[in-house]
Amino acid sequence: MFLKKGEMEESQVIEAQKNKGQTLIDLFVDFLFSKDNRKYVLLLFLIGFVIRLIVSLRIPFGADEMQYAAHSLGFIDSGKLQIHDQDAIWFFLTDLFMKFLGTGVLGLRFFSVLSGSFSIILVYLIGKELFDKKIGLIASFIFAFSSFSIITTIGEMDVPMAFFAFLSMYLLILFLKTNKKIFFPLIWISLGIAIMVKQIALLFVPAFFIFLLYHNKKTKSVFKFRQIIFAAIIIIILVTPVLTYNYLLYKDKGKVDLQFSRFFGVEVEEYTSIAHTLRPFSLKILLIAHDVGDPPGLFLAFKILYLNESIIILLFALVGVCLIAVKKYEFKWLLFMSFLFPFIFLAGTSLLSNHFVFTSLFLAVFSAKGSDFAARKFKVQYKRILILILLLIVASSILHIYQYNNGLFGKNEIAQLIDFKEDTIIKNSLVVVDSRIYRGRIAFMFWDRHYLESNFFSIIIENVDQFPGEVAPMKVYFVEAVTDDSGWGTVKNQPEFNKSTEQIVNFFSSNSEKIKTIKDIEGNPHFNIYEGNFNLKQSVQIFADSTHQFFLYPLLYQPEDEVFDNYNLHNVFDSLLDKLAHLMLYLEILVSLLLILFVFYLLYKNY
Repeated sequence: MFLKKGEMEESQVIEAQKNKGQTLIDLFVDFLFSKDNRKYVLLLFLIGFVIRLIVSLRIPFGADEMQYAAHSLGFIDSGKLQIHDQDAIWFFLTDLFMKFLGTGVLGLRFFSVLSGSFSIILVYLIGKELFDKKIGLIASFIFAFSSFSIITTIGEMDVPMAFFAFLSMYLLILFLKTNKKIFFPLIWISLGIAIMVKQIALLFVPAFFIFLLYHNKKTKSVFKFRQIIFAAIIIIILVTPVLTYNYLLYKDKGKVDLQFSRFFGVEVEEYTSIAHTLRPFSLKILLIAHDVGDPPGLFLAFKILYLNESIIILLFALVGVCLIAVKKYEFKWLLFMSFLFPFIFLAGTSLLSNHFVFTSLFLAVFSAKGSDFAARKFKVQYKRILILILLLIVASSILHIYQYNNGLFGKNEIAQLIDFKEDTIIKNSLVVVDSRIYRGRIAFMFWDRHYLESNFFSIIIENVDQFPGEVAPMKVYFVEAVTDDSGWGTVKNQPEFNKSTEQIVNFFSSNSEKIKTIKDIEGNPHFNIYEGNFNLKQSVQIFADSTHQFFLYPLLYQPEDEVFDNYNLHNVFDSLLDKLAHLMLYLEILVSLLLILFVFYLLYKNY
């Protein structure tokens, strides 16, 4: 049954000679017709990538995404360690992707497209290690078409954060199964990067620590607290950019970032305008009511899953959870705790749907187990029933995505307007933008033009003689919010503001030509663009540029002296600490990109 050493060497030589003359095409054909499940995983990766890429151009924008979009512009050149409420990795990589792919919807959302697609492979690996290759492949298929994952492919941190957190969980499983020491630092490096993408990933730390102690005690009769200490040190090193930023900012200006202000009560007035969004965890919110008259937060959290994920995935996930709960699986408590810790915390504090997208990876694994169990009940018809279940999942997911986006193909109104700007609006013109369009949208769409919000336009008209320079013809574009409210959601409560803006619309409609109407994803007119020539002074463009502020920061973080959280370095120690923190950040950026590609290696390396 077993080959001797000499026979093994001879067989390896024969195999090497056999493959020596094969071309890459030959090897590819051999792989294509092999029984290796991984070729299907790669196919699902490509399908999932294309779906996410297409749908990402159509998904409507929310206010938070526009805030992050505006703050990602110029982040690399700013040299900042972070912004006031979020860590740096997402902003750095998003700015990087926009430099290569264009400052538009694709560049903004590409990090989510990429990490969401690689999560398809990661789900396969997790399913394979927890159960078997077949469950892994089913889970990979389910996640590739997960409606929750797909409709959250937006310019925010949650999808990339979930990828790195899930990768760290997979590495933890490999470490405990193989006892290979190389995996130990990788676990915490990946989790540290997840935290540096979005701090919600901190909620995975207690689950990992508890399970690591439990597993060591169960298998080796010792808790091994030393491992927890080493893990904590690695995570602290990874978050040194955040700690350094807060230390140097507090030392220079007595300020700290939003989270430090929230928990330590430092300079809370800086963030008064968003204080209502920063609720601490509360059992009352979790179990009694989120707000007066609302259901409990736990109920609302499950409702988020119901509203965003395919109902077929959810049903089979419920079956899968029950099956896993009643049977003995080595890592089931790691799976359950990693799901429940962040889920319960978020249900008791922050009920934004995108925060819960990490659950889509777990739901795919649970649903794969449930689907396999249901199909097995039919024995000889197993394959047909399983295919039917997977087709139902695809159909329900596509239907959900279609309803959410009112279609599958095409671009949302922001993407269309950016395309129009690039093709038509010349750079030395003045762009007046309806103030009823959310300021974050304006900043992201027109960051590279001399734009002016319409509520400032009266200043130019009333003080035209006071601007320096000579009067000359200038191309002026006006962008109207046909809907009277594009992203604010509050204009209906401000009738005077709406009335004054309509007067500016009437001015441009009477003195310029409407050249374009842009429709939203529902086919309704959303923006009208007018073009005209007006006698103005060139200095009005300088005035326009001076108004480019959005949510605590000037656009592109320029001028530097208007950036409220830029700090001065007072001695050699501060300067050295700042340089080390920047070095750590740049290393983390590099490692995060390598870890994404590392998933391919993990797919083809058998442990």
